Amino acid sequence: MKLDIDFVRAQFSQLNDEPGFVFASNAGGSYVCNQVNNLMEHYNRHTRVQPYSRFASSHEAGEAMDRAKQLWSEALNIDLSELTIGPSTSINTYVMAQAIGAGWKAGDEIIVTNQDHEANSGVWRRKAEEKGITIRQWTVDPETGLLDIVQLQTLLNEKTRWVFFTHCSNIVGTANPVAEITRLVKANSSAKVFVDAVAYAPHHISDLKALGVDGYAFSLYKVFGPHQSLLYVNREVTGDLASQAHYFNAGNPGYDYNPAGPQHAQVAACAGVIDYFNLLHTHHFGDSSTDTAGKMNDLHGLIQAHENQLGAPILDFLSNHADVQLIGKTNTRDNDRAPTIAFKPLRQSSESLVHSLQDKGIGTENGNFYAHRLITDLGIDPVDGVVRLSLVHYNQQADVDRILTELDRALN
Repeated sequence: MKLDIDFVRAQFSQLNDEPGFVFASNAGGSYVCNQVNNLMEHYNRHTRVQPYSRFASSHEAGEAMDRAKQLWSEALNIDLSELTIGPSTSINTYVMAQAIGAGWKAGDEIIVTNQDHEANSGVWRRKAEEKGITIRQWTVDPETGLLDIVQLQTLLNEKTRWVFFTHCSNIVGTANPVAEITRLVKANSSAKVFVDAVAYAPHHISDLKALGVDGYAFSLYKVFGPHQSLLYVNREVTGDLASQAHYFNAGNPGYDYNPAGPQHAQVAACAGVIDYFNLLHTHHFGDSSTDTAGKMNDLHGLIQAHENQLGAPILDFLSNHADVQLIGKTNTRDNDRAPTIAFKPLRQSSESLVHSLQDKGIGTENGNFYAHRLITDLGIDPVDGVVRLSLVHYNQQADVDRILTELDRALN
């Protein structure tokens, strides 16, 4: 079975706005599916009131928000009490740094990487420095940008309290084996694991209980939804964390890690992403009694095969071009390479190349993409940075053909 790309693209009206334009900057924020836009419009037109009161519009508003939370807890295979919806992953990790770091004591150690977006690096580092605890860095290979699990094992000891890493780098584009890493951490220490999945979730909605992690976060505005972020905190670890809510709300899972008031319409519209995925599943697999997490797994196989076909020829072109330094793996054969492809042109600036591509209707960007430590440690100027082409499942083969044509022209 193949992904029905025409059906997929019909669910994203924005794809029709600029004929001939190729959107290849999805890692910065994806297009929004029609289901999300419909829910957002309905909420703003008909239920734009304070939710959870007894009058009709308020009651409907609260139900819409609750529906979104329930659908996402089912998709992630977590308990409803373990889910927090906040305004962004950067905010969610900042709040979690306060909650987690409150319990750190002299002699404790944490492990971070230089592969992450700064949202899953800087907050933990700053809190560790504030508390006077040791920071150990799990460092990427300076040539490939990849992490080596063997190196991680040498950093773990009885003092390790938390390990922070990314499910998939927004520059390197290769998925780290989260379940395997988590097992290694827990077999060699009493540490907990927190994973940033912002660059991975657009390609696969994971079963978090299967991964075994203690914390997990990603941004829905990069997963075809509104500008919100989902945060999972395993209820088995919440007793060790400091609530960040108003004192009278402490102990309420809906408030403990979300001190700001929720953005009601945005929260309600989060349900539209699951509505879209459910529709996509029905279209390909028919009516099914499969639970939501199972549907996400079914769709993963379809989407991954399609995205592998999109990424493979671009990776092949770049890895064989003498004037390019490709970051990360050169192929999709291992099913762990997202079509988030970053490279450094060697005979011109990244900005110059990007401008050439943009002038020809290719929507791409250059920079460090908030992975400043990674870009610097790879020996690349963090201001000019790399060129990044990032595709998702609504991209099509015609997009790849255009990208390859314009890349060849711009590089030569």
